[in-house]
Amino acid sequence: MPKTADIVVVGGGINGCSTAYHLARRGARNIVLIEKGHVASGPTGRSSGIVRQHYTNPTLAAMARDSVRVFERFADEVGGDAGFVQCGVVFLSGADSARVLAETVEMHRRMGIRESVLSADDLKAMEPQLVTEGVASGAYDPDGGYADPALAANSFADAAKRLGVAIVKRTTVTALRMEQGRIAGVVTDKEEIASPIVVNVAGPWGARLAAIAGVEIPLTVTRHPVVVMQRPRTWRTRTPVWADLVGGSYFKPDGDTGIMVGSVQNDHRSVDADAYVETATHDEIAAASSAIVRRFPIMEDGTASKGWAGLYDVTPDSQPVIDRIEQVPGFFCAVGFSGHGFKISPAVGRIVSDLVLDGECRHYDIAVFRHDRFKTGDLHQSGYAYSIVG
Repeated sequence: MPKTADIVVVGGGINGCSTAYHLARRGARNIVLIEKGHVASGPTGRSSGIVRQHYTNPTLAAMARDSVRVFERFADEVGGDAGFVQCGVVFLSGADSARVLAETVEMHRRMGIRESVLSADDLKAMEPQLVTEGVASGAYDPDGGYADPALAANSFADAAKRLGVAIVKRTTVTALRMEQGRIAGVVTDKEEIASPIVVNVAGPWGARLAAIAGVEIPLTVTRHPVVVMQRPRTWRTRTPVWADLVGGSYFKPDGDTGIMVGSVQNDHRSVDADAYVETATHDEIAAASSAIVRRFPIMEDGTASKGWAGLYDVTPDSQPVIDRIEQVPGFFCAVGFSGHGFKISPAVGRIVSDLVLDGECRHYDIAVFRHDRFKTGDLHQSGYAYSIVG
């Protein structure tokens, strides 16, 4: 393990690896990334991997737009493979949120995102197996889809290593070294590393790391179960990712024969990131089956094949903290992604590298992600009832 570094990145999930890669790509040297397990062994490896651009928050939408463009040409842009499947994404809206959906699509179109509003009849024509009960309209993004989170994270990590980043695995950061109020390095369960810059991308453990520096970031660690079902042989046609804002679920194709079911509902029950139930329970499998059968009755003939549960690190407004911590010079945070982290990871790495190397981000308006907004009350909620939709 290196004894010194110019920059230490804590966290080997998709955003930590993207951050290390973007820093090195911009010419930073002597970068060390520390991961307590292996790359993508935390929430990234259990992510649904959906890649979408539909956000009511303009900054998140711009980040998602630019990230989709990276996923589209990942091999040329980063190197390696992200497993991106461009099947499209559809958001289903009831009458209560149809106006928000239409306004969001119009905002996206002004930003250069290809998206259109479809009627219930249009949606039924797109997917004959869909039941449109309760659906007033939908937003169709043909450029979205899904990717392989672990593959993408490891590709970012490999690209970072090719640029000289040292990746230290199975090593836990236990403390931060401080000298005269500023960052001086990290203490791990093995050795210390002296460094004037530490970037906290520790996901569900991010609030704990920030607290060591005297920085309060209100994060609730929540459990998010998903169930993968096998589609019957009579429904193996190509279908997009479906985000059902009426029923509160999403349905993501899983290869040619499977479909993943998850929830977009607000569930802020806290769990222990180091000791939670990592498998889907019988009741959760039954609930997922009921949800997909209501929207796609043909799944009466489907079968549940596997399920697991990952973690979200959720802030009070379900927006991330991406900020330079002014009261602790040398300390940067990119945590609290609230379920958005994977799909915007290319943009996150770019933002953090700008903050570290330039002291500011010129590409996006990231004021909405300031860490002190929780004290000032300047929160930025989603335009939809389901806050994690963004």
